Amino acid sequence: MKIKRLSLSTFLLTVVTFSTTFAQDNTKMGLPEGASMRLGKGGINLMQFSPDGTRLVVGTDVGVWVYNIPDGKETALFTGHTGQVNALAFSPDGKILASGGFANSVIQLWDMETGSKLSTLRLADQRDWTTALAFSEDSTILISLDKFGRIAHWNAATGRRLENKSRAVDAYEVVTASQDGRTFATGDVNGKIRLWDTTTGRQREFFGGHTNFWGSLMSILGWTDEPPQDEAVRALAFSPDGKVLASGSQDKTVQLWNIKNRSKHATLKGHEAWITAVAFSTDGNTIATGDADKVIKIWDVRTGRKRVTLTGPISSINALTFVPEGSPLYGRCLASGSADGTIRFWNTDTGQELLTFTTGHTEWVKAVAFSENGTTLTSVAFNGTVEVWSLKTGRELTTFTAGQNDMSQTVTLSPDSTRFANQPSGVGLIAFDPFSSGYQYEAKQRGHRNIQLWKITTSEQLQGAWQTDINTANALAFSPDGETLVASTEHHGLRSWDINTGVELFHLNVQGRFEKKLAFSPDGTLLATNGTQVWNVIAHREFPIFTTESVNALAFSPEGTRLALGKPTGIVLWDVTPIDIQERGSVSNQPRGLSDVLIFSPNGKILLDPKLERWQPLIQLWDIDTSDHLSTLFGHTESIQTLAFSHDGKMLASGSKDGTVLLWDWNEITVKQASDNKGDTKQ
Repeated sequence: MKIKRLSLSTFLLTVVTFSTTFAQDNTKMGLPEGASMRLGKGGINLMQFSPDGTRLVVGTDVGVWVYNIPDGKETALFTGHTGQVNALAFSPDGKILASGGFANSVIQLWDMETGSKLSTLRLADQRDWTTALAFSEDSTILISLDKFGRIAHWNAATGRRLENKSRAVDAYEVVTASQDGRTFATGDVNGKIRLWDTTTGRQREFFGGHTNFWGSLMSILGWTDEPPQDEAVRALAFSPDGKVLASGSQDKTVQLWNIKNRSKHATLKGHEAWITAVAFSTDGNTIATGDADKVIKIWDVRTGRKRVTLTGPISSINALTFVPEGSPLYGRCLASGSADGTIRFWNTDTGQELLTFTTGHTEWVKAVAFSENGTTLTSVAFNGTVEVWSLKTGRELTTFTAGQNDMSQTVTLSPDSTRFANQPSGVGLIAFDPFSSGYQYEAKQRGHRNIQLWKITTSEQLQGAWQTDINTANALAFSPDGETLVASTEHHGLRSWDINTGVELFHLNVQGRFEKKLAFSPDGTLLATNGTQVWNVIAHREFPIFTTESVNALAFSPEGTRLALGKPTGIVLWDVTPIDIQERGSVSNQPRGLSDVLIFSPNGKILLDPKLERWQPLIQLWDIDTSDHLSTLFGHTESIQTLAFSHDGKMLASGSKDGTVLLWDWNEITVKQASDNKGDTKQ
């Protein structure tokens, strides 16, 4: 492989410059109404180089990101629809890019020279979305596959749908298109692979190489309703000439299929985790495979032998793609996209990491908090990565990863964003679904389950009595002053520690109850749990809340006189005094699902309630006195995991599984809501 060493150093400097310059502009592009900034670029679903290798296009949970390889310039193409981008296709001449994806009922065509939108193709059913895209060899026809298995043909120049009477494709979990646009390959949870004609929809070939024979037999005989374990196909890729298909599975192998001979060419073994990404080099002689344990392997297609193993990412591999041979820079090198938010370039002959091309494509924000002076916001991702963002520029100021684990089920930030607590889930594997909002997690090694406490400004782990092995902490919470940490544990009740001294303050015996949500009153004297108890932590006195429904979310009002309980069927409000609590009544009787997030507005008059409605994440605003629905905020593409107000009450932050944080101008939202209500009154 020829690597231009002089260009490498120049390019590295250029990337750093352009990453900081253009990321700042993109934080304010494509924002929903009421939002003032977006932090993060969304989790990576797929990546693809333009035919000439001069651009890398990344489809994420919030949009399309285009990177110019020669100068590192970053451009965001926001769809204008609150859906993900899981399907991409370049026209063979490289002039047009097509994008579509999960919970997104449109396909959009982009002019790659100008970055402008050419046309929007609307699917017939608003509940539908696109799973795969391909162009005809002459670039005139776009072919799409939807979630129901229907194939459609579109005129690429006019955007009009063409008459096409094709059969529907069978159910599948993952799909890819051949480079000539003539074939779709699909893989399912049972390890079966099928090839489909993109014109007729007829099945061409069937391969069952990842199928577990005994598991399938038990399923056929009705002895189990569950699909056989560890055989689901998670990744597919055609060789450039369309003669070989690679399939990666949860069985930790990659199968290479000779399509012409209808036979298996090779089985690639060596991964110790689910295969999550596969990609062929442009000459078809090399294949890269990535797994959920953040390992990438390079193989010789003809011999099936491993050439080299690449390590560097700290989370699972989401996408792989080769730079086309003959490109001006990095021809035949490999680009990898990881759930840790990074895209990296690799020399596949030596295994050397050439550079981290870009960062910020994070998955699953689990907690957010503002600094007291309102200049920064801190976010925590699924893997314990803590990022501190400037609210002036939208740029990352600092970042560190707490521990070496792939998953932190339980996390919390102190109200002033100076401390972070988590309990890692042990060493495990997490694989994000490139097709939707799901993920799969598999624990590999349980080990000790110590709570970790970190000082964010120094990335220092703090020592204290909380480090004892307490099995499982279902919930963690800081007191309002940030000086006390409380854990709801699976077998040891509620435990609390003084952060400054490291000693245990109290231990409340609530064994047998599994509280997964904790909320302090603003003065820090009361602690509510979703096991429907309120504890006076000073007097160690319990106030039971009598309810027959499960409670998912809790929130105290800013003055501490009211407690809101979020249930699957609605929201109930309780009046709170130092000695008693009484039910006040329902705020909402609308189904809210299993969301565990609920928060009062700074003045205590509005409840903000996130939910999923027909795959659409939204935040509903409720008047707590009148129970009126005031308005709804849209903007995220996956479920909202956390909400926080700035200390001056002027800004709202929402963090989502889509890997981004949206900052909302609360004054603008309330002014618009008041204006809308006034207009309704006049009518």
